[in-house]
Amino acid sequence: MKENQKRVYKITGLFFFGMLLFTLLSRATYQRGTAVVSTEPPKSGTIAHSVRLSGKVIQNQDLAVTTVAGLRVAGVCVNEGQQVSQGEVLFRLDMDYLQEAILQQKQEVERQRLSVQDAKSQEAASQKRLANSRAQARESYDSAISQAETAVERAGRELDRAEENLNRFYAGASADVTETARLEEALREAESGCDLSQAALDDLTRELESAIQEALRQAESGLETPLTQEERDAVAQEVQGEYALDLSDARAALDQAQLARATAQEELEAYRQAAAQSQQSEEALLSALESAQAAYEDALSNLDRTDLSYGQAIRTADLPQGSNHAAQMGQLTYDQLVLELEKLQALWDAGGEILAPVDGVVTECSVRTGGKTSDLGAVLLADLSQGCKFSGLLSKEQAKYIGVGDQVSLRSESTGKTYDKLPVTTLSAEPEGGYRLTVQLPQNSLPLGAGADLRFTRRSQAYFCCVPLSALHLDERNQPYVLVAEPAETVLGTQTLLRKVSVQVLEQNESLAALEPGCLHSEQQVVTASDRAVGSGSRVRVN
Repeated sequence: MKENQKRVYKITGLFFFGMLLFTLLSRATYQRGTAVVSTEPPKSGTIAHSVRLSGKVIQNQDLAVTTVAGLRVAGVCVNEGQQVSQGEVLFRLDMDYLQEAILQQKQEVERQRLSVQDAKSQEAASQKRLANSRAQARESYDSAISQAETAVERAGRELDRAEENLNRFYAGASADVTETARLEEALREAESGCDLSQAALDDLTRELESAIQEALRQAESGLETPLTQEERDAVAQEVQGEYALDLSDARAALDQAQLARATAQEELEAYRQAAAQSQQSEEALLSALESAQAAYEDALSNLDRTDLSYGQAIRTADLPQGSNHAAQMGQLTYDQLVLELEKLQALWDAGGEILAPVDGVVTECSVRTGGKTSDLGAVLLADLSQGCKFSGLLSKEQAKYIGVGDQVSLRSESTGKTYDKLPVTTLSAEPEGGYRLTVQLPQNSLPLGAGADLRFTRRSQAYFCCVPLSALHLDERNQPYVLVAEPAETVLGTQTLLRKVSVQVLEQNESLAALEPGCLHSEQQVVTASDRAVGSGSRVRVN
C-alpha cells in the first residue's frame, strides 16, 4: 500500500516536473520568436542642419609682374610658392640682348620720325597747291568777268551813241566847237589816267618779283642743299597767291582806264565824223542802231557764259578735299615707339633686374632662364597686402542652409586652431555644379595655401513633435509612417503589439525628423529600433 502510494507520488511529481519543464520551454520558445524593440515618446525640439566643408586659403588679389616682350632672361631668382618681399629680385634680363634691343628701337624711332616729317611736308605742300589753285581760279574768274563786263559797257555805249545819232538826226543837231573842245579835254584826262594805272601795275609787278626773290632766299637759308625747282615753284606760287588780289585790282583799274581812254577817243572821233557829215540818211542810222543793239545783246550773253564757265572752275577748286591722316597716324606710331624705348631704357637703368612690387607669394612663374619674355605676365604674385580668404565648394543641398553673412567657424588643419564668428563673404554658383563659398580672413591668421575645415550649424524653429529618423518608414506609396507599441489583451494574456500610424514630415536632418502636430501624442511609444523586421500587428517586447 505504501509502495503504491509512493509510486503515485512519484508519478505525480514527474508529471508536474514535466509540466514545468514544458512551460519553461514554451516560454523560452515564445521569447525567442518575439521581436525586441526600443521605443521612446515624441519630444519637442529643433532640427539642426550642420554644414561641414574642407577648403584652402587663397589670395584676395593676384598681381601680374610684366616687362617688355621679346627680351632674353638671364636668370630666374624665385620659385613657385616662394614668399618674396617688396623690392626683391624676381628675375634678371640679358644685358647684351637688352642693349641690342635698345639700339634697334632707337633706329625704329628715327625712321618713324623721318616718316612723320615727310608726311607733314607733303601735307603742307598739298595745302599750298590747293590754296594757289583756288587763288588762280578766282583771279581768272575776276579777269574774265571784268573783260566781259567791259565789253557789255562798250556795247552799251555804242548802243547809246547810235540812239543819240539817230535822235540828233531827227533833231537836226549840228557840230559844236565847244563840244569838240570838251571831248578833247576828256580824252587827255583819260590818257593821263591810263598812264597812271599802267605805272601802278608795273610797280606792283616789280614788288611781286622782289617778294618772290626774298621768299626764296629765306627758304634756302639754313639749308645744306638748294631748293628743287618744284619747291621754288611752290614758294613763288605762295607769294603770287598773296599778291593775287592786288594784281587783279591793278589790272582791273588799268582795264577801266584803257576803256575810258578808248571811249573818249571813240566819242571824239565819232563826234568829229558826225560834225563832218552834215547829213546822214535815216536808213544808215537805223541800221547802225540795230547793229549796236545786236552787239549789246551778244555782250550780255557772253557775260553770262563767262560767269557760268569760270564760276564752275571756282566751285571745282573749292570742293572739299579727302581727309589725309597719314601724319597724325604716323605721329601716334612714333609716340608708341618712343614709349617702348623709354621702357627699355628704364630696364637698362635698373640693371635688367625685375623686382617684386609688393610683399607676396609667387603663384606662377612663366619665364625660364635662357627663354624670352612674352606679352603675358612673367610672374604672378599673391598680393599679401590685400589679405587672404577661405574658399571651398558646397553641394547644392548644403547651400540651402548657409548664406552670405552667416558666421562660421574655421579650424586650421595644420595647427588645429579655431577661428570663430567669421562671416561668409560670397556664395556663387559654379559652372560645373555646386556653389563656391568664400570667407574673408583676418590679417595674419591662416597662411596662404593652408587647409581649413568650415563648420556651421543652422537650427530650425521649435517643433512639438520630433522623433528619431530611425523611427520613420515608407509604405508602398512612399508615404511616411511610424510604428507605435501598444498593450493589447490576447488569449495568451496582455501582450505588446505594433500599430502603423501615418505621419507628415515637416523637416528632418541626419538623425531627427519633425512631424506635423496631431499625428502622435506625447504618451505614445514610437519604435526607434528592432532586432528584426517588424510591421503593423507584430507582437513585440520592449527592451
